Amino acid sequence: MDSLLTGDVWRQVAAKANRAQRRLVAVAYVSTKGHLNLKHGDILVCDASDRAVRAGETSARVLDALFRRRVEVRSRPDLHAKLAVFGRYAVVGSCNMSGAAANDLTELALFTDRQQVVSQATAFIHQIRENSHQINDRFIKRILKITVRRVPRRGQPKKPPPRLGHRVWLVSVRELADDSFPGERRAVEKAERKARLLIADKDATVSWLRWTGRSRFRSVARPGDVVVQIWRSHSGRRVDVFPPVPIVLRQDVEHWTRFYVAEPEAGSRLSWKRFAREARKHGPSRVSQRSVREVNSREALILESMWS
Repeated sequence: MDSLLTGDVWRQVAAKANRAQRRLVAVAYVSTKGHLNLKHGDILVCDASDRAVRAGETSARVLDALFRRRVEVRSRPDLHAKLAVFGRYAVVGSCNMSGAAANDLTELALFTDRQQVVSQATAFIHQIRENSHQINDRFIKRILKITVRRVPRRGQPKKPPPRLGHRVWLVSVRELADDSFPGERRAVEKAERKARLLIADKDATVSWLRWTGRSRFRSVARPGDVVVQIWRSHSGRRVDVFPPVPIVLRQDVEHWTRFYVAEPEAGSRLSWKRFAREARKHGPSRVSQRSVREVNSREALILESMWS
C-alpha cells in the first residue's frame, strides 16, 4: 500500500503510529508534539541546535516534555530529513512536527508499507542516531534558558491541499463507435488538450472512459487513482485486459463523467483467458468480464506484476 498524503500528515497517520509498539522519528524541527504519542522506548532525532531553538523552529519545552516521558531524544544540527517508522509503516515527506506544517504549509508525504522502504528508512534513522548528540537533563536545562525570537510567517492564507487519489480500480469497459456522442466532442477535445499537459511521459497517449449512473467508481475515482481495464470490443467477441494506467483528469459534465488516462505507447494487453487464469491462480478474487470494483493493496501488487 502506497499513498501520497497532503494536508496535516501527522494527524492522518496518528492512528497507525499510536498502535505501533515503537516509533522511530527523524524530523528536522519539532515545535509541537503533533499527533504522535511518543513515549518510553521511542526515538526522536531532530535539530535541537541553539540556532533552531532560538528561531522557534524546535521547542525546548516540547523536547523537555518528551524527555520526561523517557523518549530517547537526540540532536543533529544538519538534519533536514522528515521521516518516521512505526511498525510495518513508514512516512517519508516534507513535514516537520510543527503547527506550520499542520496549518499553514502545503505538505506532501509518502505513506507506505513496502518492506524495502520501511527497512531503508529504519536503517537511515539508526545511522543518524549513532552520529547525533543524545539530549540529557543538562542539555534540556540549557536550551530552556534560550530566548526565542520567532519570525512571523507572512503570506497568503493556506489553501485546501489537493485531494490525491490512491485507489486501484478494476473496471469493465466497452469499445464505442467513433461517432458516438457527437454533441460531447468539443468538451472532450478541450479536456484531452488539458490532459496531455498533465502527463509526465510525453510518449504516452490520452484516452478516456465515459461513465454514467451511480457506481462507486464514478462517485469516488479521481486523479492519482489507477485503473485496469477489462476491455470488450464493440461486438463483444473480443475481451482483453490492459495494464494499470493512471487517471490524470476527471471531467464531470451534466449526466456523464469522463476519466482521462495516460496509456503507454507500447502498452501490452492480456487476453481475457490468460488474465482469468492468472487471477484464479494468484488473485484477485471475484473477477468477471463485468467487474467494476476497487481492489485491495495485495491485489493491486498482483495486478501490477502481471505486466512486469
